[in-house]
Amino acid sequence: MIRRLALLAIAATMVPTVAPAQDSPSVTLFSSGRTIVRRTLPVSVPNGTSTHALPLGIFDASSLSLLDPGVSLVRIGFDPAVSEVALLRRSIGRSFTFLGDKDRPGGFTATLLGVDPERWQIDNDRGKGVVFGRPGIIVWPADLIPAGPTADVTVQSDRARQGLKVLYSAQGGSWNATYRLFVGDQGRIEGVASIMAGPLDLQNAEVQLLAGDIGPPPQAPGPVYARNQAMEMSAKMADGVPSEESIGEARLYTLPGRVSFVPGTQMVIPLFAPVAARAERRLTVRGAIPWWGGFGQDETEQEVPVEVWYRLERKIETAFGALPMPAGGISVFEMDRAGRTQLIGQGSIGHTAPGEELNIRTGSAFDVTATRTQTEYTTQPGPTRGRTIGFGTWRVDLKNAKDSAVTVDVVEERRGEWSVVTSSVPAQRRSATRTVFPVTVPAKGKASVTYRVRVVW
Repeated sequence: MIRRLALLAIAATMVPTVAPAQDSPSVTLFSSGRTIVRRTLPVSVPNGTSTHALPLGIFDASSLSLLDPGVSLVRIGFDPAVSEVALLRRSIGRSFTFLGDKDRPGGFTATLLGVDPERWQIDNDRGKGVVFGRPGIIVWPADLIPAGPTADVTVQSDRARQGLKVLYSAQGGSWNATYRLFVGDQGRIEGVASIMAGPLDLQNAEVQLLAGDIGPPPQAPGPVYARNQAMEMSAKMADGVPSEESIGEARLYTLPGRVSFVPGTQMVIPLFAPVAARAERRLTVRGAIPWWGGFGQDETEQEVPVEVWYRLERKIETAFGALPMPAGGISVFEMDRAGRTQLIGQGSIGHTAPGEELNIRTGSAFDVTATRTQTEYTTQPGPTRGRTIGFGTWRVDLKNAKDSAVTVDVVEERRGEWSVVTSSVPAQRRSATRTVFPVTVPAKGKASVTYRVRVVW
């Protein structure tokens, strides 16, 4: 189902752009740094076999696909460098004019026979033959200087046609999601997408953002892009809103209007309009039992962090619950007594489908502290050879310096055979692997929980 999302702001300079008659690229960006580009290039393709210099920029040559059913790929030659040496490699057999000097103001010509090393054939008043090394400064014809890397693509066409539809993959362009959660009585959440152009140099592109895990791309060597430019990207947004849809097992966001990519630039757009969200703050202390394997004696008491978590319920019939949430970082804000908005925590979320709740860890508590002490430890042979049964007793002491009471969840998680034998606070078995001891700690006070477990390994 396509969901309309409100467009709030564009964190980049907006300038009008005019789409060319044929080459109107369509781009899909992935958070992994992969980019899929679809273009109709304005070239004349004759019937039969022909070779075309296509200005595709830096791309993965092995990914090039021709989308016209009547056109097949014969060969690709690609050199990502835009240097004089690279241009010479593509110009073997061509005659060049060299800059003149005081003895020969009009200059002279020479023919390039090969490179590595360069061999030039000359025929002038100084001599006739072949010289190794460049005989002077080349005056390059403007039509031989590409704006970017060019691929020499040979195709076989069943008829003459205008335009060549291609699809290819490029590395470097990417996007990621970032969220801002405001807690309190007027709680809300905002989400934005940061789009990085990387090496992309495209005009008037339709842009889509794909969120989800589609598997890793094939590993292939590619050019390294290290150009540093100012952060700017131009766009012309239509009078509409971004749309979101499900495709395959992923989510796809389509931006309205068109965007012009400048290499090395960034743009930020909202993923959805701010929506009301109620966050429940929870405090958690992790237990001592390892997830797998045996455990031993603890020599002394240990200070353990009291983790701060935020739980957000997302009923699917609500505006917030109906939203898919691509993986990304999240910042948590709260107002202080004077009404100033303060950053109080940072964390991250994974890809979260509509209707699934969010659980965000943002750091450790300041006013609530905990220590854990092992008070008993015994082992005995298990029911079969090589197995061990271990018993351990722990006490977790909690202190609360706040002016109000808090609840701290002491959590033990383990796979395999294990159980709680006794506990001073009723144990809550949340799943086969997770048991929670909720402890209420009074304001300016202390509390503790003691529990004994049986573990087989």
